[in-house]
Amino acid sequence: MPTRVIPPARIRVARFARLGFAARPDAPDDGGRSSIGSTAFRAAVALPLIGAALVAISLATAPSAERPFLALAVAVAVAAGLSATTIGVFGGVLVPGLLLLGVDPRVAAPLSLILQILVIPIGVTSHYSLGNVRRSVTVPLVVGGVVGGTLGALLASSVPEDVIGRLVALVIVVVGVIVLVSLRTGYAAVPREEVHGGRIGGIGLVSGFASGISGAGWGPIGVKLLILSRIEPRHAIGSSLVGRVFMAGAAIVTYALTAWVTVGVRFDIALLVPLFGGSVAAMVPGAYLVSRLGRGRASAFVAVLSIALAMPTLVFGVR
Repeated sequence: MPTRVIPPARIRVARFARLGFAARPDAPDDGGRSSIGSTAFRAAVALPLIGAALVAISLATAPSAERPFLALAVAVAVAAGLSATTIGVFGGVLVPGLLLLGVDPRVAAPLSLILQILVIPIGVTSHYSLGNVRRSVTVPLVVGGVVGGTLGALLASSVPEDVIGRLVALVIVVVGVIVLVSLRTGYAAVPREEVHGGRIGGIGLVSGFASGISGAGWGPIGVKLLILSRIEPRHAIGSSLVGRVFMAGAAIVTYALTAWVTVGVRFDIALLVPLFGGSVAAMVPGAYLVSRLGRGRASAFVAVLSIALAMPTLVFGVR
């Protein structure tokens, strides 16, 4: 019996699919030369390199006195990128880490939201092509998220730094606890999808408010509440990604418009580049990590990490 030779392209795509980046299930078999798979594979190679290059350039061009701080900020971004790939929690690691480094919470939150806007659209296109974005879920979620994100950003810009820092830390701890509880209880199978516009809008309002204040919470709070409301998980995840983009955009605009009242706060746009580079560089390795560790253990580790990072700020305040 002749030995079957598997094309190298198919091997690469198959390996990449095991990391969580599989092509569309209805894509035609073209002998391993699928353009979707090949594009995804090239992105898997290019993204970490691009991210590492951005980090290297940022560190090389920064004043020597700022390099230790930037290096620590990049380490936090790497941890957030790994977390985003494993369980979809980004701000829950990034924001408390930045708070520990002394970044003002009214700067850390919009930084997290901007980074999410830069990264999330990649996932949105994939979910949309797979039919995971449902209009009846997305529309009320966007409306509630925009209102909640705006209100959260308004509150964050109008209260003292120490108060908002403790409030942000509290949100992060609650999000971490939600993740741990969900790992213990799991989710029951959803026999049929029930879409209630008002309820979904309320979910968007609550999770958007939490994310507008802290830059975290949309995924862990919003997605889990949607699933508990009997929204099919793939629709909950896909639609929430669309809602996250609009919510984050509204919150960022609010932060920008209210910047004049936040006395003493200076948004350093230069910090955005190394944070983006560090998080992007870690995302593909994070997919490999979760394929080795398992999503449950990775989720528990990230949840405990986010709680541990937030507790000092919650207890001692912003220092």
